[in-house]
Amino acid sequence: MDWMKDLGQRIKFPLDAITFDQLPDLLEAFAYQLPFENTTVLEKRIRPFSDERFIETFLTERRGGVCYDLNGLLHRVLQELNCPVRLVQATVYDTKSDAWSATGPTHVAIIWNETHLLDTGFGVNLPLVPVPLNGETVHSASGSYRIINNDTLEMKRTGQAEFVTGYRFDRETSITTDDLSKMEQIIQQSDASPFNKGRLVAMRTPTGQKTLTERTLRIEETTTTELPVAGPAQFEMLYNTHFLGRES
Repeated sequence: MDWMKDLGQRIKFPLDAITFDQLPDLLEAFAYQLPFENTTVLEKRIRPFSDERFIETFLTERRGGVCYDLNGLLHRVLQELNCPVRLVQATVYDTKSDAWSATGPTHVAIIWNETHLLDTGFGVNLPLVPVPLNGETVHSASGSYRIINNDTLEMKRTGQAEFVTGYRFDRETSITTDDLSKMEQIIQQSDASPFNKGRLVAMRTPTGQKTLTERTLRIEETTTTELPVAGPAQFEMLYNTHFLGRES
């Protein structure tokens, strides 16, 4: 498909074929080129999940998205390449409130061949490698990750001392694009949604991460830099230069 070639050019990774051993490189390509952002959430834009939607979001507008956009796109790419993948839903654990998210199962992840979990849509908490479903711990530049109790992702970010709960997923039930649309509606409309309050953009980098809110740009790499955001115009300038690699 032409759009797969164009997407490959955007993420700087050819999408003509993929093997399991190439998944870490593909996951890094997604993580370093496609930002996690809630722009369309705030716009309350509703569109069916389809190739046309992915083309509009990631190629025409050259934006990123939230979990159902990013993992929805990754799933569609792997599906097109005849890979053994399916979508599952998950409930995120809010470590600040020490409770499961009040929005319920509105996170989406991918199961590969019934052996591994893939996720490129969990903000900056990205494993960057397939996570075995058998409980084995894996390591990457972003930290350590493991599955416990057959259904719960735990993570220990670089610099952290202990594992913390990321989310619990329904391993047995596959979901469809209709389910993604239901998740989107909840994330856009629910008072409990953390993504419909103000603009947020976040992205992994090869040496750390960067996060942009309406107040600050925070870059955490070998050192940490935090810059104030003066207003919407500066936000757009920082968004374009730091996350999309283009002039505003």
